[in-house]
Amino acid sequence: MSCCGCLCAVCCCSACSKAFGATNKSTKYSKVPYALLFFGGIILSVILRNNQSSFGFTLFGDIELQGCGSDCQSDQAVYRVTLAMTLFFAAHTLIVGILYFVAEDKGKVFNDAFFGWKFLLFIPLLVGMFFINRDRMEEFAQAARVFSLFFILIQCVALVDTAYKLNVYMVKQADDNGQTWWLYLNIFGSVLLFAGSIVVIAFSFVWFTEGGECSIEKFILSTLIIVPIIYTILSITEKIVHGSLFVSAAVTAYATYIGYSALAADPSTVCNSTIERARNATTYQIVIGILFIGLSITYIAFKMGLEASGLFNVQQDEEEGDVKKGEQTEEGEEGEEAKLTPEQIENIFFNNFTFHVIMTIASMYVAMLLTRWSSQDYSGDGTRYVSEESFWVQTSSLWLLMILYIWTLCAPVLFPDRDFT
Repeated sequence: MSCCGCLCAVCCCSACSKAFGATNKSTKYSKVPYALLFFGGIILSVILRNNQSSFGFTLFGDIELQGCGSDCQSDQAVYRVTLAMTLFFAAHTLIVGILYFVAEDKGKVFNDAFFGWKFLLFIPLLVGMFFINRDRMEEFAQAARVFSLFFILIQCVALVDTAYKLNVYMVKQADDNGQTWWLYLNIFGSVLLFAGSIVVIAFSFVWFTEGGECSIEKFILSTLIIVPIIYTILSITEKIVHGSLFVSAAVTAYATYIGYSALAADPSTVCNSTIERARNATTYQIVIGILFIGLSITYIAFKMGLEASGLFNVQQDEEEGDVKKGEQTEEGEEGEEAKLTPEQIENIFFNNFTFHVIMTIASMYVAMLLTRWSSQDYSGDGTRYVSEESFWVQTSSLWLLMILYIWTLCAPVLFPDRDFT
């Protein structure tokens, strides 16, 4: 029994040391805990947004500690959770930046460890948000509307950049290694993405245009047909050598998703038939919807945070800065961590710094996404996730994505003397 007790104590101490201490020397998974916190914040925001009860704590008997009451319901609850997330990641951005100039390698240590302490500090920060008055939350909402526009722009750039990189990777694998199945995968993926887009557009005509004139809705769906045809033809012409059918398919699929989201946010009950279905949604459907929202937003934000520095032509291979001197085959063996070169330290700093900047802006974007960009509180069952503001913001981002992709196709041809790689 004493041996088992000692073993349990050692395991607990080891776990606490790794959670609360600076023992994490691997950077490969160092940003995963941040993604988990971000995901948890989104789930909590969605749950509280659908909860209409007041916030407060009963200590004992008739003694109660009241928070902000009805001011924390619906959209206000989302603002408070996302403000805590915003401050959390903004603080990391500031501290990582300060540590880089004070002690260059300490920023990496702070970013890669102390997760236990960070999460413990996040809890009182989150609770404290529910004791801030409503006016301060409205100021945060106004700031979030502005910064979220930058997130949409970065999101479009990252999507196009990722599609190009994935296409280059598949073609390179086929050319260098003679693995022709990569080309078949490229073609199959392109066909699948185009086919899926066509199916969604066809159903969208049924869901969003049959209730009346719905001229705006028809125009949006028409652009989802005409514009992709134009840039797909451009991408396979001989003039545009860097064009790709796969990239066009990926952009079309994502544009279709944005278009559907925009139309689903349309508050017109005449054209938007999904509003009625939202009123009749079962608990099972709501739970699936909450998980899908949380996972999709977390993945997009996390992926953008990891790849943001690559958009500025900075090396992302953090593993280069995580080298060790000597062989360490067992945990507990002593070994000295190799000194990082100035270039490696700079790359690691920029990777960590841009990651937290993106996560900060993404937290504001979550606030806008879950409240549908609106200054009005749409808390009814049918209008909870629709608003005129959200409809036009997402429609604008759809057109921005298409214009950006067409520019990436045409710019190298229009300006041959410039390097666009």
